[in-house]
Amino acid sequence: MTSDHSDHSDHMTNYLPPPSSLPPGSIVDTYRRDSGGTRQEQSTDQQLKQLQDYCAAHGLLLRHNFVDEAKSGGSTIGRDDFNRMIDTYRLPEQRPAGLILWNYARFARDFDNAVYYKALLRTYHITVHSLNDPVPEGDYGRIIELFIDLSNEEKRRQTSADARRGLRELVQKYGCVPGTPPRGFKRQPVTIGTHRDNTPRTAHRWVPDPDLVPTVQRAFAMRAAGQSLAAINDQTRLFGSVNSYKTFFTNRLYIGILDFGDLVIENYCEPLIELPTWKAVQKIIQAHAERFSPSSSGRLHPKRIASSYLLSGLAICGHCGSPLWGMTSGQRNGNHYQRYACTRAKRRRDCGFKPVPTALLEQAVLADLRVWSSDPSNLAELLDAERQQTAQLHDQQKSIAKKLQKELASLRRSIKRITSAISESGHSKSLLAELNELETKETNLQSRLLRARSQTPELPPPLHPDEIAKWASNLYALLSAEDRPSLRAVLNALVHSVIVTRNGQEVHAITTFKRLREPETSEPDPARHTAPTTHTTVESQDGQGTAFLFTLPLATQQQIVTTPAA
Repeated sequence: MTSDHSDHSDHMTNYLPPPSSLPPGSIVDTYRRDSGGTRQEQSTDQQLKQLQDYCAAHGLLLRHNFVDEAKSGGSTIGRDDFNRMIDTYRLPEQRPAGLILWNYARFARDFDNAVYYKALLRTYHITVHSLNDPVPEGDYGRIIELFIDLSNEEKRRQTSADARRGLRELVQKYGCVPGTPPRGFKRQPVTIGTHRDNTPRTAHRWVPDPDLVPTVQRAFAMRAAGQSLAAINDQTRLFGSVNSYKTFFTNRLYIGILDFGDLVIENYCEPLIELPTWKAVQKIIQAHAERFSPSSSGRLHPKRIASSYLLSGLAICGHCGSPLWGMTSGQRNGNHYQRYACTRAKRRRDCGFKPVPTALLEQAVLADLRVWSSDPSNLAELLDAERQQTAQLHDQQKSIAKKLQKELASLRRSIKRITSAISESGHSKSLLAELNELETKETNLQSRLLRARSQTPELPPPLHPDEIAKWASNLYALLSAEDRPSLRAVLNALVHSVIVTRNGQEVHAITTFKRLREPETSEPDPARHTAPTTHTTVESQDGQGTAFLFTLPLATQQQIVTTPAA
């Protein structure tokens, strides 16, 4: 037993001790990652064992273990637990004192990501500590840490370059391609050598899939004949969304040419599509691109048009909840017809929302906002509701702090009784274990109490009616401006969403407001609230927490009679 303990202690001395900001009793989390390769320095299970032993040796209270397996450190995309960890820490009550890492490369190998996310955690007062990277405390340590991050990125670049060279050789020598093949092809195993243990080393070529070749050929024939992507997908069902056809019809593998990065391999496979059909499809694609190119005959590119839509990012389909997008249809006379359309109706074709003319919807929303802002009592009501919410949070945090203070006082009395018993009759294992447990609870309660006090918001003084009237007047003037960029800025600052529902020729729009200030909260509030308005309140998620959103007066729900949508 003594030998095991000695070995354990000796092993822990190989790692750097925690910084002074992580004294014994500090609550910490761990993050682990590996890339899934066969030459990993430490698997995630091995990392966890070492991290657990380290926390136990230094008296750190391990709370959560976040882990991403077989994930690259070159990006945060796809690292589900890393992103869950960052999202968790956005809530003050969920922040530990420290985050313990096996090394900084497990956290991030991309330099910008490493610097950004560690800086973000430090703003949350979370100490990021690595077991294996020798970083001293203080400003000098930040410089050392910077060099470590740069070194990690350089290692990633070198590894990536080696991998690209290996893949290029694999494609050139054997015709084997990594990843999922395009629709109409399948993977065929190819033995390219043996491993050290004499087991076959296998890679895969892409070969035509006889079961799908006829369907692919039918799709190209329909497109060459001028059929729409929607009609093609209805007939072939090659993809779940029409968006996938953009790369499908331009992939030269269907005429036997493999493009792999800058590598082009002619006659890679038997062509699935005859050259005349291929050329006809490319001509249609080119004509469509020229029609909507920003440099072609002064026509407007859809993305440029979309940037001028006042309700872009705000309008929501009331039928399915998907965003509405600005759709532009070109007319024979060269004009454009602008409408708001449902993204789901276009992408998945299972929403019945019919497009709404842009001008009618935007004019109605702006008119109702001007009506609303012309009455200062509406703004006063919104500000009063927000002040009530802040006051409620203030009382809630005060109540939490009072409860924690009471628990802490009771706990300290228990600690005093045990220390008195030890001083009078001597210590025992059970008394020492109980004392250690209570002292750990004391540290935890102190941390929670400090957090509750720091997150108790200050109550803003109520505004004088003259001030509110001035605010309302300024808002009305801004909403009456003709400068569209300025209008968009005002709408983005004030409006949370515009929920649009269309039934035949009638369009109903409900506008909801953002909260003007988003207070922090350390405890989830189970209570549900309603807004002080005369009709439906819409409750939604706004950025960092639950927002209490207010519908406009009844004018907002007026009927907008439109011309028949194309």
